[in-house]
Amino acid sequence: MNPKESYQNILELVKETKLLESISYLLQWDQDTYMPEQGIGIRSMQSECIASLKHQKLTSNELKSALEKLIHLDTGEILDHTLSEEETAVLKEVRRDFQLAAKLPNSFVKKMAHITSKASHSWISAKKGNDFEAFSPHLTKIVDQCKEQAELLGYKEHPYDALIDLYEPGMTTKKLQLLFKTLKPFLIDLTKKLTPKKPLDTSFLFGDFSSKKQMKLSHDILELMGIDFKKARLDRTAHPFCVPLHPQDIRLTTHDHSNDLMGNISAIMHEGGHGLYEMGFDPKNFGSPLAEAVSLGMHESQSRWWETFIGQSQSFCHFLFPTLQKIFPEKLSKIDSSTFYKTINRVTPTMIRVHSDEVTYILHVILRFELEVELIEGKLQAHDIPEAWNAKMQELFGITPKNDQEGCLQDVHWSLGMFGYFPTYALGNLYAAQIFATFKKEHPEWEKEVSSGNLLFIRDFLQKNIHQYGRQYSSNELLERITKEPLSPNYHMKYLEQKYTKALP
Repeated sequence: MNPKESYQNILELVKETKLLESISYLLQWDQDTYMPEQGIGIRSMQSECIASLKHQKLTSNELKSALEKLIHLDTGEILDHTLSEEETAVLKEVRRDFQLAAKLPNSFVKKMAHITSKASHSWISAKKGNDFEAFSPHLTKIVDQCKEQAELLGYKEHPYDALIDLYEPGMTTKKLQLLFKTLKPFLIDLTKKLTPKKPLDTSFLFGDFSSKKQMKLSHDILELMGIDFKKARLDRTAHPFCVPLHPQDIRLTTHDHSNDLMGNISAIMHEGGHGLYEMGFDPKNFGSPLAEAVSLGMHESQSRWWETFIGQSQSFCHFLFPTLQKIFPEKLSKIDSSTFYKTINRVTPTMIRVHSDEVTYILHVILRFELEVELIEGKLQAHDIPEAWNAKMQELFGITPKNDQEGCLQDVHWSLGMFGYFPTYALGNLYAAQIFATFKKEHPEWEKEVSSGNLLFIRDFLQKNIHQYGRQYSSNELLERITKEPLSPNYHMKYLEQKYTKALP
């Protein structure tokens, strides 16, 4: 078998693992949207089965042998230099995936899938019933699993490094702590400076907004962004998410609460940003790292880009507000676009991360990061979370949740075993701000275009610079290709200062 044939063999083998992953995503999507409540028993068994099969495929001797013909598994040295730059990148990423999977016994993978399937189902009812005690035993099991996972994967300095690396390759606890050391005091001070002494009137953003009208509006906004509904669908769920089954099958969800108009619009644009990233891959590369996001931080940069940098810009408000007035005249007829823009960009400490403003958002992430590190270190136990959460809310925001539903039960991530994921939300904001600075230089008329409802050129910019490459380049390599600089928190801080202390009326 010549090198080209060996390479194609590798692609076929990893495509099988991607198909199994796609099936597992479909099971999760169904569980969170349409599955009957008592279906959780069989769903846990199904999830466990698929996770086990995927792990077996990814760690098979067949894939190992195929890789060894083209890349040294220990050193990563490419053994055939006739391969292209793209093919070399694919081999390096498949090697990484193989090595990570090979460190986890199949029994561990099956157990993790079973535990998280039941835990995520428990989280839904616990959140609805404001009952952390019911969820606590599940969280204890998940923390124990994550600790074991870190030991199995291995790390140099801190067990949390092994977990964050799963979502943001190359990132470490130390690097995050240094970033947050810069951002934390800046954001706390800016929040205090910008929080109005007299609360703004936000009543027009809340009330009776028809769910049917909101769903129609959601479809329209997503189509403006470039979502093709021949390749996507939108449904309702408790926690908004985007499930990428294939570049031509993207499942988006939202929580169109009838009493929170902007909450739904933000969720739609956020998940739409994720969806566009997944749609931006060449379907011919499905199964290959070339059709996968480089990291969760870069993925989040796309969702936050659309949700805040575009969705909460003055130019987009200028475009969208007349439409909102026509759809909901009884609530919005007596205010103008400027008032709408100022109100949706108000800076006020809030309990809920997904409803927080741009200034306080990363503080919510820092809170979760610090708690996760303490849980993994064993300094904190699962049953201590409500008290520890509330204490950090006081430290960072000066407010305390009135119950666990709006506190430590608000996010689905821990129930899914996704320790190490939350920091990518902060990184996404930092990546987005830095890339946005370059975007503005390349498109100095962007505000005029957005004011007229033209958003497709934005999608095209992101497709050209990020989406098309998949995992060919690391997040840092992509960032330097686009901005000519490594990651810096200064762009995000400058963006916030410019918008909230100078430009915001």
